[in-house]
Amino acid sequence: MKKQALRLYLEGLGFRSVGRFLNVSHVRVYEWIRSFGLQEKMLQLEAKETETVEMDEMHGCINQKNYCWIWIAADRLGKRFIRFIVGDRSTETGKKLWEKINGFEMNATAMDYWKSYDHFIPEEKHVGTKAGTFTVEGYNSLFRHFLARMRRKSKCYSKSKEMLELSFLLLMKYRNKELSIFP
Repeated sequence: MKKQALRLYLEGLGFRSVGRFLNVSHVRVYEWIRSFGLQEKMLQLEAKETETVEMDEMHGCINQKNYCWIWIAADRLGKRFIRFIVGDRSTETGKKLWEKINGFEMNATAMDYWKSYDHFIPEEKHVGTKAGTFTVEGYNSLFRHFLARMRRKSKCYSKSKEMLELSFLLLMKYRNKELSIFP
């Protein structure tokens, strides 16, 4: 039943919907999802060679009114998520993401024209282009579609940064087919 709850959650249902569907408490569903996320948090994506990494940021909410930004890095040709970080839209947050992906062998990094990127991505790897971020922009759309907490802040929203991060981690690993719970 726990695996079924996780699968339903990763297909876009909120905790309460999953609870109603499985006839269990939404608090129980929350606890299951959180425990799955904490188990996966211990695993790290391997640094693999990639041709082009695309980076983008999207906004989300914590407690309805506190905006946060989720910075995402994706492998264009490998069609997989690489890393993400939750924070604000500052250069410091972008630098933290860059430090997480700097171990990947990449020829280029494509991103939109947000000014922060100029401060931490080396010029020889920096490709500023809105048209070149189609993969990561598509992934942003997947997050909004498959995570109820990313749809509407008035209906279903994150109450903690931790659960937002765990939800992103679970969905990324699920979409990458690296979620250990589903062999």
